[in-house]
Amino acid sequence: MMILIGNAAAAQSPGGRWALAPYACDGELYTRQETPLLVEPMSVRWFNADCTVVGSYRVKDTWYLQGRCTAEGKIATIPIMLDWRGDRLLVGWNRESVVEMQRCQP
Repeated sequence: MMILIGNAAAAQSPGGRWALAPYACDGELYTRQETPLLVEPMSVRWFNADCTVVGSYRVKDTWYLQGRCTAEGKIATIPIMLDWRGDRLLVGWNRESVVEMQRCQP
């Protein structure tokens, strides 16, 4: 159930750092739109949510995750969709509108 296996796979997986705009790649700011999404083995982090992957399945290049997330002292299990398209990633976060992100340069 791993999303990323080692650095060699980074270019061929949704693992890594993603952002809505290039300026958001540099670090965490004050809103989710200004903060990069971090996809790591068994975890996903975005803005104030730190999620552990507790369930997942894959259909082609789309990952459907169940994240057990902590945000502002609260714990919730949310659905996360990562539709990987090379240097772009469509992200569905907790049933909100899908957003398109770009891979941040290392």
